[in-house]
Amino acid sequence: MREIRNLKGEVVKTVPDGGEGRFRLSVSTWFLILGLVLINAGLFVKVDFVLSAFKIFDIRLWPWEVFVLVPLLAAFLYQCARIYKNWEYYDETEERHAKHFIGFGITVFVILLFVFILLMSGRFSLFFRPVTNMFSRGTFSMAALWRSALVIAALVPLIHFGKEWICGFWDE
Repeated sequence: MREIRNLKGEVVKTVPDGGEGRFRLSVSTWFLILGLVLINAGLFVKVDFVLSAFKIFDIRLWPWEVFVLVPLLAAFLYQCARIYKNWEYYDETEERHAKHFIGFGITVFVILLFVFILLMSGRFSLFFRPVTNMFSRGTFSMAALWRSALVIAALVPLIHFGKEWICGFWDE
């Protein structure tokens, strides 16, 4: 047990040590597992598959959307780490404000990821074509109804968390 003391030397809190877990593996065991995986990959995976899999790491072939999505995700995760680190010092309103920020960030990231997948697969206009036909030409279809419902279902948490997060600044 580790003891946390204040400036006067009084014990404020005792924290249990991390210790060795039940399923904690040593470094040599991890190297053995990694070696077995590499040997199996070398024996049973075709060379063409390995070469095509390594093309993922060539950033010259990445679309421009990745360079927008990855920094946004990194900044969001950095802010979430700062919130997690200081969570015990937050009062009730700061906790609520932080929860709304996290919910808003996750919602924005999921929507951007969905749009990114549609753009990458070339299905963006195909996905929204029934919706635009329903509202512009008046041709009703179940595909347009379900896709409109999906868009509305994505906008509801975005509006809720965004509104609560932004309005939380005026409470202070």
